[in-house]
Amino acid sequence: MSITTAGRTLSSDMVTEVSATQLAPILMANLQFSTPVYLWSGYGQLGFGGVTYLGIGTLGTISPVEETTDLAARGISMRLSGVPTANVALALTENYQGRACTILFGALSPTAGTLISSPVTVFQGKMDVMQISDDGQSADITMTAESRLMDFKRPREIRYTDEEQQNLFSGDVGLEFVNDIQEKPIYWGNPNQTQATNWDGGDKTGTEGTGYE
Repeated sequence: MSITTAGRTLSSDMVTEVSATQLAPILMANLQFSTPVYLWSGYGQLGFGGVTYLGIGTLGTISPVEETTDLAARGISMRLSGVPTANVALALTENYQGRACTILFGALSPTAGTLISSPVTVFQGKMDVMQISDDGQSADITMTAESRLMDFKRPREIRYTDEEQQNLFSGDVGLEFVNDIQEKPIYWGNPNQTQATNWDGGDKTGTEGTGYE
């Protein structure tokens, strides 16, 4: 039996769980701040992929993850309630925009309460805008994230400069003098560059008396 979501194949253990009469689904958020934050929708700590996810229970919510057949970019929003006011300053000073954000869908075993192997990625994008609502004692923080499909809409500009060439091909000096030749007058075929009136296009036929002897 094979179950897929937008081309993502579920592991055999996950297939068994989603096909069962009882399912204990969870969501896991991987937020790549300067100090990465790992959260999940349950209680306590949950280990996966070599990191520990902190359970936030009912204090955290994630908007529905939408997918379309036409590959339209659909963002999400994540909300964390009850944040101590003392920690709000961390959110205000953090340089978060453009950092990676990943949402995983997993399941817990109804008998052992442990994580079923291989949670599936249901959203992958970049953090966008953070809104903070503070009542003086605690705060609600709402973070929106853009789907990585948004990158397809951004123009890819490449300029013929030495700096751009070095980014693409380090050590290539083909565009080294591009800046030096901007607006530089060049008198083609003229032995005396200070007299532009002598310009003759480089034609040396009948040079007698023209200074080309």
